[in-house]
Amino acid sequence: MSTLSDSIYKLNKIDDLGKQESIIHNINPVAKLIVTLLYILFVVSFPKYNISGLIPFILYPILIIYLADIPIKLVLKASLIGLPVIIGLGVFNLIFERTVAFYIGIVPITWGAISLLSLFVKGMLTITAGILLICTTGIEGLAKSLRDIKIPKVFTNQIVFMYRYIFVLIESVNEVYNAYMLRAPNQKGVHFRLWGSLLGHLLLRSFSRADRIYNAMILRGFDGEYVTFTNDKITLKDFMYMLFWILFFIIVKFINIPLFIGNLVVGIL
Repeated sequence: MSTLSDSIYKLNKIDDLGKQESIIHNINPVAKLIVTLLYILFVVSFPKYNISGLIPFILYPILIIYLADIPIKLVLKASLIGLPVIIGLGVFNLIFERTVAFYIGIVPITWGAISLLSLFVKGMLTITAGILLICTTGIEGLAKSLRDIKIPKVFTNQIVFMYRYIFVLIESVNEVYNAYMLRAPNQKGVHFRLWGSLLGHLLLRSFSRADRIYNAMILRGFDGEYVTFTNDKITLKDFMYMLFWILFFIIVKFINIPLFIGNLVVGIL
């Protein structure tokens, strides 16, 4: 089942990226989490018709991808996961906002189209920021940073366990599918009459494996606290990293740099 195999490969690839060594990877996870949350907050705070003001925010993911040596193709593919949701939400803008804002030649551009494009840019930037946080921090570092800012452990444990054992679930689905296809080699996919029984079988297998995993964790001393061994101290380097990006976000939020440069060029000409 190539689709499931590809999903496992992509998840493993993202997990491996979090173990690399780079300038960004060596930043304290708490600092990266704070910067990412502020980045998302600043991006979504822009008015729905303001697209030019969002352009400078593209610099953040570009620099992180470059400094952390992350494959841009992988990030782009992962970011496209949220594209159907963004389009599904933004398509209503085209329906309800039909007032023409301006024309490109003879083609009318409505306010709905502008707000849809703005929503697309915001969605892609925020999703990319989240993916880069995982790629440069790892799921353990992310969980540790969430605990450091006093997020209850019940939530951090759910995030870590869901991320870790989604590999197990995908592999179980792959095993069930392969077993079915070996018994029905001439069929294209699983017959719809068997969907219920196969899903029930998968659910029972998941319950059984989850019980074995939990018992193994208890025998190894698990008490509800997910322990990691990352550095807890925020150094001067981490503080300067946060300060640089916070100042950058504030500047590009309140100064429309593309509009300023455009007016400057027009004034000179």
